[in-house]
Order: sequence, then structure tokens, then C-alpha cells
Amino acid sequence: MKNKLWWISPLLVLLPIAGYVVPRLKYWLPSLGPGVMEAARPEQATPEGVVMAVFQTVDQGGREDDPNVVMTDRLNTMHLIAGKSAMTAEEQKFDALFWDNKRSSSIYAYLRDGLTREANITATNTSGSASVISVAVKDYPKDGDDWVDSSFTVELKKRGPNWYVDELKTPKWPGGVYAAYKQKMGIP
Repeated sequence: MKNKLWWISPLLVLLPIAGYVVPRLKYWLPSLGPGVMEAARPEQATPEGVVMAVFQTVDQGGREDDPNVVMTDRLNTMHLIAGKSAMTAEEQKFDALFWDNKRSSSIYAYLRDGLTREANITATNTSGSASVISVAVKDYPKDGDDWVDSSFTVELKKRGPNWYVDELKTPKWPGGVYAAYKQKMGIP
């Protein structure tokens, strides 16, 4: 009987390990996520298309000089943080442009905080499955009286046939907006 049940001991050791590892595989190896099986989306076929879709969603108020005109927010940052089950169709479309929903919520909150508008791509550097795009925008700083010119760097990664925003770097956050969010929230 001892020879027939030898596999029970290793199984009892492997079950708790598997319970820890399997749920975390998505975060450790995001390339194993659903993006690999996704169909190609036209708006995510190029890194430039993704960047322009992000900034078009954020730029909600036209070309008014009065920042109060652009204050109304179409998307709810808390829905983006909560995930797909809480999002509207428009929020899901925006969230799909990002590597994960935490990135979409933190970057969206940053861009809307400065009422970012009038984005223009100034440089693109794509190499394999990574891309870095420089963008010139107009921002309305919290302590400012007028719109100012700013520049952002958007880092993208390719997963399957689609490109996704990985990070947004600004002069205020040279390490990245998402990295600053993670540090503030204590996320490893």
C-alpha cells in the first residue's frame, strides 16, 4: 500500500504552491494574459494609433480658452480602478488601450487633472515589441492662470497583434505616472 500512494505527499506540497502561483501568473507574465488570444483591433494596430486614441478620449472640451468648459468628465476614474465589471462601454474602450486597468486609471486621472488637450506626436521610436512616442500637449496646471505647452513620453508594449500603453512619463514624473501611483499606493 505504501508504494501505491507515494504521490500523495508531493501532491499535498504542490497544492498550496499552485494556489499561490496560478493567480499571480497574470501579473508575473502579462504576455500570457488575454491579449495573446485577442483579435487585432484597428485602433491598436500601431503605437501612434493607440496614443492618439488615448489623447482624443482625454481631450473632451474642444479648443476653448476657458478651462471650466472642459471640466466635465466623461469617464469615471473609480470605474477604471474597479475593473471591467464596473465600467461603461466607453470606459472599457479606453481601458483596452492600456496594459492593465491600474495603468489606465492612474494615467487617465493624471491627464484629466491637467485638462490635457491638443496632443501632437513629435517623435516615434519603435523597436520590436516596444515603442516610445513623444507627444506635445497643452496643459492647464492647478496653480496656473493659462494653458502651457508640455511634453510627454508614452511607452508602449505589443502583446499579440495589439499595442498597449505601458507608461506615461512627464517632466513632473520622469520615472512615470504609473510608477508614481504604484509607489504612492505601496504596490510592488
